[in-house]
Amino acid sequence: MKIQPIDIKGEMNMQNVLHIHSTDVREILHALTEKRDEAPQFFLHSPIIVDCKSLDEECTDLDYKGLLTGLRALSFVPVGIRHLPSDSVDSAMQAGWAILRDSTAKQSQLKTEPNIKKDTSQPEEVADNDTNTNTEVAYSGERVKVITRPVRSGQQVYAAQGDIVVLSQTGAGSEVLADGSIHVYGSIAGRVLAGVNGDRSARIFCQGLEAELISIAGVYQLLDEIDTPLKGQPAMIHLEGGKLLIEPMV
Repeated sequence: MKIQPIDIKGEMNMQNVLHIHSTDVREILHALTEKRDEAPQFFLHSPIIVDCKSLDEECTDLDYKGLLTGLRALSFVPVGIRHLPSDSVDSAMQAGWAILRDSTAKQSQLKTEPNIKKDTSQPEEVADNDTNTNTEVAYSGERVKVITRPVRSGQQVYAAQGDIVVLSQTGAGSEVLADGSIHVYGSIAGRVLAGVNGDRSARIFCQGLEAELISIAGVYQLLDEIDTPLKGQPAMIHLEGGKLLIEPMV
Protein backbone atom coordinates (compact mmCIF):
# COMPACT_ATOMS: atom_id res chain seq x y z
CA MET A 1 0.00 0.00 0.00
CA LYS A 2 1.37 3.38 -1.01
CA ILE A 3 1.99 5.73 1.91
CA GLN A 4 0.67 9.26 1.44
CA PRO A 5 3.50 11.82 1.64
CA ILE A 6 1.55 14.24 3.86
CA ASP A 7 -1.33 14.60 6.31
CA ILE A 8 -3.18 17.80 7.16
CA LYS A 9 -4.72 17.83 10.62
CA GLY A 10 -6.37 20.46 12.79
CA GLU A 11 -4.68 20.97 16.13
CA MET A 12 -5.29 23.06 19.25
CA ASN A 13 -2.28 25.36 19.23
CA MET A 14 -1.66 28.25 21.59
CA GLN A 15 -1.06 31.41 19.59
CA ASN A 16 -0.70 35.05 20.50
CA VAL A 17 -3.46 37.23 19.08
CA LEU A 18 -2.68 40.93 18.64
CA HIS A 19 -5.91 42.94 18.80
CA ILE A 20 -5.18 46.34 17.26
CA HIS A 21 -7.28 49.44 17.97
CA SER A 22 -5.34 51.90 15.80
CA THR A 23 -4.18 52.09 12.18
CA ASP A 24 -0.99 53.87 13.22
CA VAL A 25 1.57 51.11 12.58
CA ARG A 26 4.34 53.06 14.29
CA GLU A 27 2.21 53.35 17.45
CA ILE A 28 1.28 49.67 17.29
CA LEU A 29 4.88 48.53 16.95
CA HIS A 30 6.08 50.84 19.73
CA ALA A 31 3.50 49.43 22.16
CA LEU A 32 4.31 45.89 21.05
CA THR A 33 8.02 46.48 21.57
CA GLU A 34 7.35 47.48 25.18
CA LYS A 35 5.25 44.36 25.67
CA ARG A 36 7.88 42.12 24.08
CA ASP A 37 10.64 43.58 26.24
CA GLU A 38 8.75 42.52 29.39
CA ALA A 39 9.37 38.85 28.49
CA PRO A 40 11.69 38.71 25.47
CA GLN A 41 12.34 34.97 25.64
CA PHE A 42 8.62 34.23 25.83
CA PHE A 43 7.83 36.24 22.70
CA LEU A 44 10.99 35.36 20.71
CA HIS A 45 9.94 33.81 17.36
CA SER A 46 6.40 33.56 18.71
CA PRO A 47 3.61 32.98 16.16
CA ILE A 48 1.14 35.85 16.16
CA ILE A 49 -2.29 36.50 14.66
CA VAL A 50 -3.51 40.05 14.01
CA ASP A 51 -7.18 40.74 14.76
CA CYS A 52 -8.71 43.85 13.17
CA LYS A 53 -12.22 43.54 14.57
CA SER A 54 -11.97 46.82 16.50
CA LEU A 55 -10.98 48.77 13.39
CA ASP A 56 -13.99 47.90 11.24
CA GLU A 57 -14.01 50.24 8.21
CA GLU A 58 -10.77 51.91 9.33
CA CYS A 59 -8.98 48.81 8.03
CA THR A 60 -8.69 50.59 4.68
CA ASP A 61 -6.18 52.98 6.30
CA LEU A 62 -3.91 50.25 7.67
CA ASP A 63 -0.41 49.82 6.20
CA TYR A 64 -0.47 46.02 5.91
CA LYS A 65 3.02 45.73 4.45
CA GLY A 66 4.51 47.96 7.14
CA LEU A 67 2.77 45.98 9.87
CA LEU A 68 4.01 42.67 8.49
CA THR A 69 7.58 43.93 8.16
CA GLY A 70 7.49 45.48 11.63
CA LEU A 71 6.27 42.31 13.32
CA ARG A 72 9.03 40.29 11.71
CA ALA A 73 11.60 42.88 12.77
CA LEU A 74 10.43 42.38 16.36
CA SER A 75 11.08 38.62 16.00
CA PHE A 76 7.40 37.65 15.83
CA VAL A 77 6.21 35.17 13.19
CA PRO A 78 3.02 36.54 11.59
CA VAL A 79 0.55 33.70 10.98
CA GLY A 80 -2.29 35.67 9.44
CA ILE A 81 -4.84 38.42 9.83
CA ARG A 82 -8.57 38.21 10.53
CA HIS A 83 -11.79 40.22 10.88
CA LEU A 84 -11.13 42.27 7.75
CA PRO A 85 -13.93 43.90 5.75
CA SER A 86 -14.20 42.56 2.22
CA ASP A 87 -12.77 45.73 0.64
CA SER A 88 -9.52 45.33 2.60
CA VAL A 89 -8.83 41.65 1.90
CA ASP A 90 -7.04 42.20 -1.42
CA SER A 91 -4.75 44.87 0.08
CA ALA A 92 -3.76 42.57 2.92
CA MET A 93 -3.14 39.63 0.60
CA GLN A 94 -1.02 41.73 -1.77
CA ALA A 95 1.08 42.77 1.24
CA GLY A 96 1.76 39.11 2.01
CA TRP A 97 -0.82 38.36 4.71
CA ALA A 98 -2.72 35.11 5.00
CA ILE A 99 -6.43 35.79 5.58
CA LEU A 100 -7.84 33.78 8.48
CA ARG A 101 -11.45 32.86 9.00
CA ASP A 102 -13.22 34.77 11.73
CA SER A 103 -12.94 33.07 15.11
CA THR A 104 -15.54 33.15 17.85
CA ALA A 105 -13.37 31.14 20.22
CA LYS A 106 -12.97 32.39 23.76
CA GLN A 107 -9.65 34.00 24.48
CA SER A 108 -7.84 35.05 27.64
CA GLN A 109 -6.00 38.34 27.98
CA LEU A 110 -2.36 38.13 28.91
CA LYS A 111 -1.92 41.77 29.82
CA THR A 112 -3.16 45.22 28.93
CA GLU A 113 -1.50 47.34 26.24
CA PRO A 114 -1.21 46.38 23.46
CA ASN A 115 -4.16 44.03 23.73
CA ILE A 116 -2.47 40.67 23.18
CA LYS A 117 -4.60 37.65 23.92
CA LYS A 118 -3.89 33.98 24.01
CA ASP A 119 -5.98 32.02 21.52
CA THR A 120 -7.16 28.74 23.07
CA SER A 121 -9.42 27.60 20.25
CA GLN A 122 -9.99 23.87 20.34
CA PRO A 123 -10.70 21.38 17.54
CA GLU A 124 -13.96 19.52 17.21
CA GLU A 125 -12.32 16.23 18.11
CA VAL A 126 -8.82 15.27 19.23
CA ALA A 127 -7.71 11.75 20.00
CA ASP A 128 -5.51 10.77 22.95
CA ASN A 129 -2.69 8.62 21.59
CA ASP A 130 -0.12 7.66 24.18
CA THR A 131 2.46 6.69 21.56
CA ASN A 132 2.61 10.11 19.90
CA THR A 133 4.66 12.74 21.69
CA ASN A 134 2.86 15.49 19.78
CA THR A 135 -0.60 14.37 20.84
CA GLU A 136 -2.81 17.24 21.92
CA VAL A 137 -5.75 16.40 24.13
CA ALA A 138 -8.80 18.61 24.60
CA TYR A 139 -11.44 17.97 27.21
CA SER A 140 -14.68 19.84 27.76
CA GLY A 141 -18.01 19.51 29.50
CA GLU A 142 -16.70 18.07 32.78
CA ARG A 143 -16.05 20.07 35.92
CA VAL A 144 -12.90 18.06 36.78
CA LYS A 145 -10.77 16.07 34.36
CA VAL A 146 -8.16 13.64 35.63
CA ILE A 147 -5.04 12.82 33.59
CA THR A 148 -3.39 9.64 34.84
CA ARG A 149 -0.28 9.71 32.65
CA PRO A 150 2.59 12.21 32.48
CA VAL A 151 2.05 15.13 30.11
CA ARG A 152 5.02 14.82 27.79
CA SER A 153 7.09 17.33 25.84
CA GLY A 154 5.16 18.60 22.84
CA GLN A 155 1.81 17.57 24.33
CA GLN A 156 -0.91 20.08 25.10
CA VAL A 157 -3.79 19.39 27.46
CA TYR A 158 -6.76 21.75 27.84
CA ALA A 159 -9.66 21.41 30.26
CA ALA A 160 -12.53 23.61 29.09
CA GLN A 161 -15.07 24.83 31.63
CA GLY A 162 -13.41 23.08 34.55
CA ASP A 163 -10.34 22.03 36.52
CA ILE A 164 -7.63 19.59 35.52
CA VAL A 165 -5.85 17.10 37.79
CA VAL A 166 -2.59 15.48 36.63
CA LEU A 167 -1.71 12.47 38.78
CA SER A 168 1.85 12.44 37.44
CA GLN A 169 4.17 15.22 36.25
CA THR A 170 4.26 17.58 33.27
CA GLY A 171 7.37 17.60 31.09
CA ALA A 172 9.48 20.41 29.68
CA GLY A 173 7.96 21.63 26.43
CA SER A 174 4.42 20.63 27.43
CA GLU A 175 1.41 22.91 27.93
CA VAL A 176 -1.36 22.38 30.47
CA LEU A 177 -4.35 24.74 30.34
CA ALA A 178 -7.63 24.92 32.20
CA ASP A 179 -10.52 27.32 32.45
CA GLY A 180 -10.42 26.51 36.18
CA SER A 181 -7.57 25.41 38.49
CA ILE A 182 -4.70 23.02 37.79
CA HIS A 183 -3.58 20.36 40.29
CA VAL A 184 -0.40 18.40 39.55
CA TYR A 185 0.61 15.63 41.94
CA GLY A 186 4.18 15.64 40.59
CA SER A 187 6.45 18.40 39.34
CA ILE A 188 5.40 20.92 36.70
CA ALA A 189 7.61 21.90 33.77
CA GLY A 190 6.74 23.56 30.48
CA ARG A 191 3.86 26.03 30.47
CA VAL A 192 1.02 25.90 32.97
CA LEU A 193 -1.94 28.26 32.48
CA ALA A 194 -5.01 28.29 34.76
CA GLY A 195 -8.12 30.44 34.43
CA VAL A 196 -7.40 30.90 30.74
CA ASN A 197 -10.80 32.45 30.10
CA GLY A 198 -10.53 34.97 32.92
CA ASP A 199 -11.24 33.10 36.18
CA ARG A 200 -9.12 35.11 38.62
CA SER A 201 -9.94 32.71 41.48
CA ALA A 202 -8.18 29.83 39.70
CA ARG A 203 -5.05 28.37 41.28
CA ILE A 204 -2.10 26.18 40.38
CA PHE A 205 -0.96 23.45 42.78
CA CYS A 206 2.13 21.28 42.30
CA GLN A 207 4.65 19.14 44.15
CA GLY A 208 7.63 20.61 42.32
CA LEU A 209 7.71 24.08 40.75
CA GLU A 210 9.88 23.94 37.63
CA ALA A 211 7.57 25.46 34.99
CA GLU A 212 8.93 27.61 32.18
CA LEU A 213 5.86 29.83 32.42
CA ILE A 214 2.97 30.10 34.85
CA SER A 215 -0.22 32.08 34.25
CA ILE A 216 -3.55 32.72 35.95
CA ALA A 217 -6.34 34.62 34.18
CA GLY A 218 -3.85 35.99 31.68
CA VAL A 219 -1.35 37.33 34.24
CA TYR A 220 1.80 35.45 33.41
CA GLN A 221 5.34 35.14 34.67
CA LEU A 222 8.46 33.37 33.43
CA LEU A 223 9.91 31.30 36.25
CA ASP A 224 13.45 32.50 35.49
CA GLU A 225 12.27 36.01 36.38
CA ILE A 226 10.61 35.03 39.66
CA ASP A 227 12.55 35.55 42.86
CA THR A 228 11.25 32.69 45.01
CA PRO A 229 12.88 30.04 47.22
CA LEU A 230 10.16 27.59 46.14
CA LYS A 231 11.65 26.60 42.79
CA GLY A 232 11.61 22.82 42.70
CA GLN A 233 9.45 22.74 45.83
CA PRO A 234 5.75 22.07 46.49
CA ALA A 235 3.89 25.30 45.78
CA MET A 236 0.52 26.96 45.33
CA ILE A 237 0.14 29.88 42.92
CA HIS A 238 -2.73 32.35 42.98
CA LEU A 239 -3.59 35.95 42.14
CA GLU A 240 -3.64 38.73 44.69
CA GLY A 241 -3.93 42.38 43.75
CA GLY A 242 -3.34 41.55 40.11
CA LYS A 243 -0.01 39.82 40.82
CA LEU A 244 0.97 36.17 40.96
CA LEU A 245 1.83 34.94 44.44
CA ILE A 246 3.75 31.72 45.04
CA GLU A 247 3.26 30.14 48.44
CA PRO A 248 4.45 26.87 49.97
CA MET A 249 2.05 23.95 50.09
CA VAL A 250 1.04 23.23 53.68
